[in-house]
Amino acid sequence: MEGVALEDSSDEGYESPIESPKKKKPTDRKSTKERTPETEPTPNVKQIREQRKAFSERKHAIAEAFLIELDTTISSGRIHELSKPTGGIKLVWSKTLKTTAGRANWRREQICIRTGPLPTDTRVEIRHHCSIELAEKVIDDEERLYNVLAHEFCHLTTFMISEVRNNPHGAEFKSWGRKATVAFANKGVEVTTKHSYQIDYKYVWECISCGYEFKRHSKSVDPARHSCGKCKGKLAQTKPTPRGVGAGVAVGKDGKREKSEYQIFVK
Repeated sequence: MEGVALEDSSDEGYESPIESPKKKKPTDRKSTKERTPETEPTPNVKQIREQRKAFSERKHAIAEAFLIELDTTISSGRIHELSKPTGGIKLVWSKTLKTTAGRANWRREQICIRTGPLPTDTRVEIRHHCSIELAEKVIDDEERLYNVLAHEFCHLTTFMISEVRNNPHGAEFKSWGRKATVAFANKGVEVTTKHSYQIDYKYVWECISCGYEFKRHSKSVDPARHSCGKCKGKLAQTKPTPRGVGAGVAVGKDGKREKSEYQIFVK
């Protein structure tokens, strides 16, 4: 029986490049209204929230199932086989990944294992560690999940099968991407060299003077304490729209309630 003694190892690791989400121009992507057939009414805010909640409850299972489909269809199971000794392809849902929708991580470990008492009694074993990170806050619908997973899986095939590490979006990546696009066109998959999605931030404040927007996932901006970093102008919350006037609103000399800063800004 072989003894397993780790003598030394060398590592080589890569990750897919990060593309910061950029705001789409109106001509880049059709609005929901334009893409919705006339027979289907445009969903309202409540319906959209319900759809996202339902997706959120199922997205982990959807991702796991689609990853298996990708590996079976695109690489004939080779990525799973290569990474099997280290636990297979790991899916990681990240709450801190906010500048990109996903990221593929790969590391190759070369280990020299002693098989006997002599210095020459060794063998080299290659181990592949790979994972795909998915952004909780960016991936908010099924089609986007399919596209991000397919894009990042093509990075793994480029790294691990094509053995191209210095040009992550080169000819090999595009070749894998075309294969995934054709195989999963029914799921709306189109693998391109970028997947820059606009993040749906819960809170938005806008500068009254220059119009610059400050977007946050939490209510961390206080217009009473914070000002615009560009021009020092005052900030007004635009999302969600503030509800009416609170109990502590100022009252003018005529006894009438004064308009809030936001109401003045909108007017």
